[in-house]
Amino acid sequence: MVFWHYLLPILFFTAVFVQLIFILGIFPGLLSHQDTERDTISSQKPGVSVVVAAWNELENLKELLPILEAQQYPDFEIVVADDRSHDGTYDYLLFNEGGYSKVNFVRIESLPAHFTAKKFAVTMGIKKATKDIILLTDADCRPTSDYWIDTMVAQLSKEKDIVLGFSPYSFEDSRLNSLIRYETFQTALQYFSFAKANMPYMGVGRNLMYRRDLFWTSNGFSSHHGLLGGDDDLFVNEVSNKTNVAICIGEEANMVSEPKRTWSDWITQKRRHLSVGKRYKFRDKFLLGSLATSQLLCWFILLPTFFIKPDWFEAPEWSRIPTEWLDDNHLQDFYPYNDWMRLITLVFFVWLLIRWLILAKANKKLNSTLSSFRIPYYDFLYACYYLVFGLITIFSNPKKIKWR
Repeated sequence: MVFWHYLLPILFFTAVFVQLIFILGIFPGLLSHQDTERDTISSQKPGVSVVVAAWNELENLKELLPILEAQQYPDFEIVVADDRSHDGTYDYLLFNEGGYSKVNFVRIESLPAHFTAKKFAVTMGIKKATKDIILLTDADCRPTSDYWIDTMVAQLSKEKDIVLGFSPYSFEDSRLNSLIRYETFQTALQYFSFAKANMPYMGVGRNLMYRRDLFWTSNGFSSHHGLLGGDDDLFVNEVSNKTNVAICIGEEANMVSEPKRTWSDWITQKRRHLSVGKRYKFRDKFLLGSLATSQLLCWFILLPTFFIKPDWFEAPEWSRIPTEWLDDNHLQDFYPYNDWMRLITLVFFVWLLIRWLILAKANKKLNSTLSSFRIPYYDFLYACYYLVFGLITIFSNPKKIKWR
């Protein structure tokens, strides 16, 4: 028992300290960020190839392609990588049934050995592209404005080769949808904040821009072409450095996506996404692991730490509640709530309030994609998500995870 009297307090206070390092030292970088404004005068802008990998996405393409064609940008094309679709996508594109002027496509008939479908489709789409800048999205995504391309391009510079965009999920009235949107917010908060701190580690392929030369000079997906996931985050993890990544969070550049609607589909998707984290750089695994572990400890060892009442602890005289005062005011029932319990309660709620405040400001910065009032509730669920999927990821083989 004495062992736990020392271990639990050490773990709890260390976890709170680590959390505050991230909350006050890393996350505020996003809060102060301002996107570079679009240049509304110059027409000398780099050509952009919007690459969309599609597998049986005919109905989505019928909605997406007209929206992309309406983008207000002087020099762009749309490249659809038709990944062996059998729903009429090929005929639709071949005969240009939508009457598109900017759409090209490449038809994929078969996959080479040991090359996963999404990565091969994206690679063929980039190979088909004729412009210097690649902008990736998915067929089930929709830009929030006609200036998506222009706003993303505005973040590029001579030093910046990669632009990380934001892709929130659309709202639906369900608990699963709320959790998905909160998890997406947390993921964006982390990869944007780390990029602002000159430690970029991932991007999201629903809204991701980079120079085409960067893709080819870094050999594309060659180091992980056999893994189902990683066409976005592993690629960025490999080719990014502290100076070549910009972020774009303005609402005009958001790309809204359709979320999974069943728990089983979402679990499959998250297993695929999280499994490739094992391939991140050591620095990124350490930082993300520290962030996740400290959050877990803050939530899940709170009660054990609260009730241990260590013998070595003695509260300063000024912080104690005199027993005589409790007796005089008929508050004898307050005795069990001792000095140690009050300390743990204070530390926990200070951490929670600071975290709530910073996350609420970040949520506002990311266009209020969720309710700030419910952040503490979903933050606890997110900790549960960390615990469950962390264990699944540790004991899973990424090569055996299904794509669809």
